[in-house]
Amino acid sequence: MIKKYGRLLKKYKALKADHKKYFFFLFLSSIVTALLRVSLPLFASLIISYVTTKKFKIAFYTILLFGIFYIFYYLAQHVNYVIYSKHANYTHNQLQKKILNKVCSMDENYSKKLSQSFLVHTAFADIGEVMQIPDQCFDAISYFLIILISLGIIVKTNLFIGIGTIFIVGIYLLFLNKDLDKRDYYLANETMYKDKTGNLIGQVFEGSKEIKSFNMHEEIRKHFNRIHQNWSKMHGKKMNYENLVEIIDPVVIVFFKLIIYVVMTYFIMQGQYDVGILVLIISYLDTIIDNCYELFDRVDALSSNGVRLNRIHKILEYKNKHMLVFGENNTDDIFGDIVFDHVDFTYENKMILKDVSFNIKAHSFTAIVGKSGSGKSTIFRILLRLYKVEKGNVYIDGINIYDYSKDVYASNVSIVTQKPFIFDMSIRENLNLVDSNFKNQVRACKKVGIHDFIMSLPDGYNTKLTKDGSNLSIGQKQLIALARTLLSKAEILLFDEITSSLDEKTSKQILKIMKELKKTHTVLMITHKPSMMKKADEIIVIDKGKIHAIGKHQKLVEQSEIYYSLQK
Repeated sequence: MIKKYGRLLKKYKALKADHKKYFFFLFLSSIVTALLRVSLPLFASLIISYVTTKKFKIAFYTILLFGIFYIFYYLAQHVNYVIYSKHANYTHNQLQKKILNKVCSMDENYSKKLSQSFLVHTAFADIGEVMQIPDQCFDAISYFLIILISLGIIVKTNLFIGIGTIFIVGIYLLFLNKDLDKRDYYLANETMYKDKTGNLIGQVFEGSKEIKSFNMHEEIRKHFNRIHQNWSKMHGKKMNYENLVEIIDPVVIVFFKLIIYVVMTYFIMQGQYDVGILVLIISYLDTIIDNCYELFDRVDALSSNGVRLNRIHKILEYKNKHMLVFGENNTDDIFGDIVFDHVDFTYENKMILKDVSFNIKAHSFTAIVGKSGSGKSTIFRILLRLYKVEKGNVYIDGINIYDYSKDVYASNVSIVTQKPFIFDMSIRENLNLVDSNFKNQVRACKKVGIHDFIMSLPDGYNTKLTKDGSNLSIGQKQLIALARTLLSKAEILLFDEITSSLDEKTSKQILKIMKELKKTHTVLMITHKPSMMKKADEIIVIDKGKIHAIGKHQKLVEQSEIYYSLQK
């Protein structure tokens, strides 16, 4: 058991989320509290012995000392609680920062291993429990120390009763450890199915329209029932072991306590011990029993938190061959030339891009076109460094994109997608995430033509947006997202099908903005709209992961059958 929870504490320390000073004083205050607590029954027995032998003066001094020790005991508890609060708050904050940073650096495929429900539950509920691990470990150590000292005192007082107590407590802790291991196994599986249930319910909310349209309700209900049956099975087995741990195992201690009462009563009747010794043994026996229960509570919490700790490690240790890679080149004077040099990219054993090469000049407007699944979006994801190429190189201004530092690259390459994500906060707060200067925000919104609309709202830029900007039209969301992109001061702007769901008027407005932006930016656009393709300075045609053709609109119409079919 000691090795098991030693490994647990070591695994917690591996998170590197605790405060060293608080950690040390939390341990120290726990030990001091334990030593003061274990001394209290000794004072009680001494007072009774002195009173029964009519040594009243010594009894009064002992009572005074007893009171002083009680004050120090509660003072130590208070100090321990204050340090625990500070340490827990610090750890909670550090762990949430680590998970946030990790999620921000994950590739787009993390959801195949880590569901959204898993991430959210771990980032809040699990962290709220895991931050208590040091306190629970130190409490368990202090309770174990109290049990050992109490056993030593009983053994010294009566060897027979002491040996019996050691034997019974050892048996109890052995069964407790075994049953907790089984309980933890089923708890981990129960939690897994709970995550699956939460994930399914989240998907039902997001896909409610499709569910109604295709009458999927019955099949989803069956799928839910299968998950629930597995959860129910794991939950039932977990509860069986909970019952053993909480009710059946402690019965052994209770029966032994009754035997001790009978034996001690017999010894007193025979005149072998006085009442003070009875109080001493019974008090320390009660102390042992109480601390066994307390130890169980902490061990039980540690066992549960061991499962939660593994979930946090699963997020923080997530790795994928396509994870984002950041270099150390801090060159921020980026002009915007882009080169793909014989790039290959494979995903899940499927070739997505094969020997892709092209050059894009800075301050130009380039359209990347092709049929669905041809590899257009993969090119954008590589430019965003969401993927790492297996073969070939990608350069910006002659420097490999993976050599740029994280901050420099993020500030120079930005994207607006077909469905831009808007946070559940005000318009200004959404823009603050990129640039908190209000004058810059107004300037960007005026440039994209959304300022007048914002000012027509009752609270202007302080208007609160609902989840994902659902109280805005698609066009309004696109323009706010575009303004947000301009605030990033990125030199390279990527537009992924942003006009596909817009009306003709808004599409023309965005096209006009793009043509204006190319004077100071390198603009790339993925589009299926022929009217948008025609306006590009150059068009790159992708087919089945390969470059099919590169050129201007009229040339491609005449020479490329694939491009000609896209125009149709």
